[in-house]
Amino acid sequence: MKLLLPFSIILLLLSGCLKNEVVLYYSGIQPTILIPNANWPVKGYAGQPMDSAAGTTKLNLYARVSLETPLNKSVLVKFAVDNALVDAYNQQWGTSYQLLPANCYQAGSLELTIPAGEKQAVLPITLVPANINPANDYMLPFTIGSAENYIVAANFKSMVFTVKGQ
Repeated sequence: MKLLLPFSIILLLLSGCLKNEVVLYYSGIQPTILIPNANWPVKGYAGQPMDSAAGTTKLNLYARVSLETPLNKSVLVKFAVDNALVDAYNQQWGTSYQLLPANCYQAGSLELTIPAGEKQAVLPITLVPANINPANDYMLPFTIGSAENYIVAANFKSMVFTVKGQ
């Protein structure tokens, strides 16, 4: 009992109110441009991406500004079809996807503009099913090539769409 009283007093003194609040200071962080639903390379222990566009005629490729608030000026984002992703994907997953031929989809320009005051924009891609050979499995891989003077997120810059045959 003699030890209980001093122990209680020490515990009471050490548990005083701490009023130090953490204040996050983001002023030095630069905006980053990324694909919000990027699926390549696979992160962590996730399994094989399954984004098959079978039966779909429209795909959406997004670009986003990483900051909490939108930028006060527009950002031009340029995408590229990245053939190297087909080989990397096939090697990792033991698959045999082929690059989707250019006559099997329409994307217009592979550029989009994230308007000032917005955080995200979409580049619509239309598949042309009549030109797709159903005997093959295809992949349509995109990577952000540039985003004006902004940093492109290295781990969220690529998106692969798979189009499975029958």
